[in-house]
Amino acid sequence: MSKFYAVKGNENKIFTEWSECQSFLSENKGSGNKYKSFHTVEEAEAFLEGRDYYAEILADDLSKGYAVAYTDGSFEEGVGKYSYGVVAVSPEGKERLLSGVGEEPAFLPTRNIAGEVGGVLTAVRWAFLNGYEKIKIYHDYEGLSEWALGRWGTGSPISVYYVKEFAKYKGAVDVTFCKVKGHSNNKYNEMVDKLAKEALFEGRVESLSGTGFKISGTDVYGDLIAWINKKAPKAKIMQRLGGTVFTSGDDKLAVYPRFSATSVVGNVGCLFFTAISCVLENLSQMGVNRLIERCLDVQIETKQPLDGFHISALAMDFCSENYAPSILFALEEIEKAIKKKLCINGKISLYFERVEDRFSLITNNGSKAELEEAYAFFYQYRLNYFNLNLNREQAEKIIDRSKALTGLLKTEG
Repeated sequence: MSKFYAVKGNENKIFTEWSECQSFLSENKGSGNKYKSFHTVEEAEAFLEGRDYYAEILADDLSKGYAVAYTDGSFEEGVGKYSYGVVAVSPEGKERLLSGVGEEPAFLPTRNIAGEVGGVLTAVRWAFLNGYEKIKIYHDYEGLSEWALGRWGTGSPISVYYVKEFAKYKGAVDVTFCKVKGHSNNKYNEMVDKLAKEALFEGRVESLSGTGFKISGTDVYGDLIAWINKKAPKAKIMQRLGGTVFTSGDDKLAVYPRFSATSVVGNVGCLFFTAISCVLENLSQMGVNRLIERCLDVQIETKQPLDGFHISALAMDFCSENYAPSILFALEEIEKAIKKKLCINGKISLYFERVEDRFSLITNNGSKAELEEAYAFFYQYRLNYFNLNLNREQAEKIIDRSKALTGLLKTEG
């Protein structure tokens, strides 16, 4: 690939041959000339005119509504790890620095390519979690675009992994790839190279937080909004980027209808699991296990449909300090069991009345005592669901008790 050699001084020059540039510099010693090499004539001209070429390109991308990311990967055989660096820029121009390290044995033979893959996937996930419709990614390895666009086959473990992970965002984020020459004068390329090396050699990692999933199609968007609004009536609502954002204390969830998918993103909390309960209720034809795999990004081996108790157990693994959000699915099993016992489809609260410090069933049923006990337990935790703070042991006890109460309703009467 040819280069352009720009000399800036009393007489600005651009050369396409290094020997000619050398000769000119030699003939004009002491004149204070500055010179740089570039991969395009546009970059060379901008240097001579004192313009920030790369800032101009970025500004143009942002003006067109793109989020932008610069990515790079690194590898060190002596360390036995690969790494990546990302400079992500929101459409509003706010920068976010991201980096990470990996050591998956199957990926190590690809050296820095594994890091390049990690950088692109992190950039796309950043756009997905923030609700950005489209992102332009500047990268220096051709395979990143060719694999993603289906123009290269996937034979290696890293390419198979990359295509599988990239597919999680198709229809939700429109990705435009822009291949650039590595180690150029682009300040963002230099930044991501530095981030990747700091992650690799110094352990300085800047990771993404948050979780999310996509649902094929956008027709579910309205149902999701109505469901969350009904189940979390005290949550604050705002419109953002064509979607809806709910907040309840530190809990945050956003729902975005996109090109051919609906994105559900936020932090792991009550709002997130409330959204999952809506998906399970309204898209049950897809199968519970498949939906949970998608929503929680897990692999489920059994073909036996999971019940709410198993789902709560899986959800618990996503929680950290507060495990209360995970109990939702177990509580819903109690609700379903009460409905089945009473042969109803509506609100179960209509069939119970509070009498002093307990609940009383207002209809005749052979399992009256069991129904009242189950409803009182359900009411206690479902009513306060968004305000609970539980450690893992407490949450496990509630899930186990829910299972026991549900079992009694299935065997009594």
